[in-house]
Amino acid sequence: MIKLRHHGDVLLTTALYHALHDQFPGIQVDTLIYKETTPLLQNNPHLNRVLCIDRKLKGFARLKAELGLVFQVRRTRYDAVLHLTDQWIGALIARFSNAPVRVQMAYAKRDKALWHACFTHRVVPPPRGQAHAVELNLLCLQALGINPRSLRGEMVLRPSPENLDKADKLLAGHQVNGPFVLIHPAARWPFKCWEDDKFADVVVHLLNKGLHVVLTCSPDPVEVAMTAEIERLARAKFSKRSSQLVNVGGKMSLPLLAALLKLSKFYVGVDSAPMHMAAALNVPQVALFGPSWVQEWRPWSDKATVIYAGDFGPLPHPDSINTDDTTRLLAAIPTEVVIQSVDKLVD
Repeated sequence: MIKLRHHGDVLLTTALYHALHDQFPGIQVDTLIYKETTPLLQNNPHLNRVLCIDRKLKGFARLKAELGLVFQVRRTRYDAVLHLTDQWIGALIARFSNAPVRVQMAYAKRDKALWHACFTHRVVPPPRGQAHAVELNLLCLQALGINPRSLRGEMVLRPSPENLDKADKLLAGHQVNGPFVLIHPAARWPFKCWEDDKFADVVVHLLNKGLHVVLTCSPDPVEVAMTAEIERLARAKFSKRSSQLVNVGGKMSLPLLAALLKLSKFYVGVDSAPMHMAAALNVPQVALFGPSWVQEWRPWSDKATVIYAGDFGPLPHPDSINTDDTTRLLAAIPTEVVIQSVDKLVD
């Protein structure tokens, strides 16, 4: 299985590993991913081996590592290779694997003879926005004789006992001794984010309800600054000491974040990897969406409430977004709508 994408994309692929084990007892599944996404596959019971491409390597070192990977894959003699993304390195690895079944997902920009020559089967997805990413991954099983519509598509994320213990100690160290809500307000791209003052109002509302609140974010300086500003605004409005507001932004490994999510009462955030982690852990959540393909990227969970900015005002088309634009495009979402949604999870 080749999935060279971001953290959330890799986590969504775990439903495919799960399905393969259910359909083919005794199967061994290996996956090829970017090295930085490996933490999301720790303790996955459906994987035999995780192969990696290290994007930090440059020049000859990168070429040497990737050639070594090509030969390693060929020596393994896989029965099937499923390539779920559009990178040429994945297509070439699939071709040189010499596997009798090599499956591609059809991409318009890869409709080229050399690309198609790398594969034996092609799966054509429905039009954009009509299927979830989990469902799209499962479509590749058609080439193995499986009807993807017969599968539930269950993601897997299993925090280790060690990280659960670390999470317990972290919470105890901050005097979080009761139910808490984990809020991850930032995302890789600012256009997916809500305003700081609105998130701060939600934090204060939860604190006033007697719940503790834990703020998290990635180590990215922009995300750390955003989360710190939300904390500052919330503390300026909240003076009681019965509930704790804890900001561990930039200090979380993904495995430790998974453990904190597992222990939380529910999650509030935007379209980002922690949203998918909460879904995989079956944690209730409120997820805020802007100009993304909502049907494709919404939480894969029946315990999720999705609040879409497009229901409250105009949004640009998802394919028109400039990811370098720092404008936050969730501004139309009213604070009271989010508060009403979280209140349903408080009770």
